[in-house]
Amino acid sequence: MKKNVIPFILAAALWSAGGCATFSKPEAVVNLPEPSVPADAQLMPGSLSDPLEPVNRVAFAIDESLFHWVVDPASRGYQAVMPETARKGVRHFRQNLFYPVRLGNNVLQGKLGAAGRETKRFLINTTVGVLGFTDPATSRFKIQPSDEDLGQTFGVWGWDHRYYLYMPLAGAGSTRDYLGRVGDVFMDPATLTPAGKAAMEFNTQSFDARSLRQILQTEYDAYALKKLYYTQERALAQADVTASAEADDTAVTQTLETMFGQPVDPDFALRAAVRQVHPAGFRKPLSYSLWAQDSPAPVAFVLSGLGGHRHSTRALALAEMAHLEGYHVICFSNNLNWEFIQAAPAGFLPGYVNDDIKLIKQLHTAAAAQLAASLGAGRVVGKPAVMGFSMGGWYTLNLCATSPAGTYSKALSINPPLDLIYGLKALDRLYRAPAGRDDLAAVQASALTKLMMNQHATAQTGFQPGFTDLEASYLIGLSYRFTLRNTILTGLDLKRSRGVYRRVDPLSYQDYFDHILRPRLLARGEAAVDINGSLSLRTREAGLMAEPNLQLVLTGNDFLLTADDLTWFRERFGDRVIYTEKGGHMGQLWWPEVKKKMAEAIRPSQP
Repeated sequence: MKKNVIPFILAAALWSAGGCATFSKPEAVVNLPEPSVPADAQLMPGSLSDPLEPVNRVAFAIDESLFHWVVDPASRGYQAVMPETARKGVRHFRQNLFYPVRLGNNVLQGKLGAAGRETKRFLINTTVGVLGFTDPATSRFKIQPSDEDLGQTFGVWGWDHRYYLYMPLAGAGSTRDYLGRVGDVFMDPATLTPAGKAAMEFNTQSFDARSLRQILQTEYDAYALKKLYYTQERALAQADVTASAEADDTAVTQTLETMFGQPVDPDFALRAAVRQVHPAGFRKPLSYSLWAQDSPAPVAFVLSGLGGHRHSTRALALAEMAHLEGYHVICFSNNLNWEFIQAAPAGFLPGYVNDDIKLIKQLHTAAAAQLAASLGAGRVVGKPAVMGFSMGGWYTLNLCATSPAGTYSKALSINPPLDLIYGLKALDRLYRAPAGRDDLAAVQASALTKLMMNQHATAQTGFQPGFTDLEASYLIGLSYRFTLRNTILTGLDLKRSRGVYRRVDPLSYQDYFDHILRPRLLARGEAAVDINGSLSLRTREAGLMAEPNLQLVLTGNDFLLTADDLTWFRERFGDRVIYTEKGGHMGQLWWPEVKKKMAEAIRPSQP
């Protein structure tokens, strides 16, 4: 599987879209409601037509197996023995060798200025950059590469690649682009030494192995993710889309900075033991990740955000923080995640808090008992701790409010909503921010281009280029909509197909709650007053106030909260709030001062 698929916290959900098979049956979607805002479908980025999807998926599965059994272990071994500086040098050398390919295709497309810049880059990197093992053309002289290939050249000449193809080892492509790759071979000097070319390609792959491993672990449909990424990346490259130079500093753009919150140990996920529990009533065992201590310690449960997998980057960062503070850490995927839904009791649909909390408690009890039994007497000590972020923070508060006071030794809720429906409607508003604009396509293209350009951004570099409020709104809303799509597909056990996606894509959370979840709850006898009451934490105030060990992390400009919501939280929790004025929704969590306060908040009390 070639090409980095964006190791971006936000994009993990964003790129989970895109399946476009043509094999669905009309009856498969007959029970889906009509969307309240049909125009929402126009905001979805598209994928190439995929009439060969069954064959392509087999090819993808072969590559996935090869990655798990061959490429990933080999990459880990290679990274262990080869210094990163040396690997980067080989990668730069390989990129420099692509000069004839880039030069030739810029000329064929009539981009003589770009051809000149490529020549300057090649001369600088070959001389000052010591045969291309460094890239001073970019770092010192700010001359950006003009990446062009024969597939793009065919596209500029008018050949539209209509059909998606996926081939083992060769990866994603189309009839046009595969022919282009064959032509590029004759302009690639590395072809003269096949063994050397293979070694350089493997070296490049080693930089992407960690993010690809996470994608394959956490995504509901990694095949569809790859197809969407390939479609959008090639379309933007062929059109030479340039990102707008505008950038804003708003609650929404600050929220994107949550991507800077990474585990300190990049291999922290690999250090988890993956175990399973099968509580009564669950259809099948559910996996969880465990990071155990070598000495006696209390247990900490980490709750992921909306639809988040247990190995999503933010969950890993919080789990690592808890582990460094001395906890045995247990993390399940969020109850809106496909992994949770597929194991949950028959008929389960997430979003009704009373049901969700009951199941989460069952899982925590079963996992804690399993851990105590496996580690032996005296290895699990004291009361458990619980901590979660975003929707996981919402469930953290509900767990505290519905458990006896003092159940948890520590509880930390990070940027939770107060009213669930308001919070999710806010995400719908972000998604619709560019709707109806004459420049909708340009906004989408600029947002996606910036997302790709910033896939390696860090807290030190910041976003280069930065995002406008409109672009950030669209990306955050799109991320949430794809999470909702996966929830509906899994909850209703729908086939991933073109017809189903067309029906699900325009559905908002309000549509899901009002027309899918609520009717099922009413049909089984739930009272409307209980359903409505479960949506706001105001109805659980007494339980929240009874938990003495509960603390919150809040920002003054979190778009999931109204001004009254923020005041409600701050008045009731007072000095038990870790507060910053800025940060949007979790964009402040990578700040050193905030991380320090969070670590202090969850630190186990001394016996």
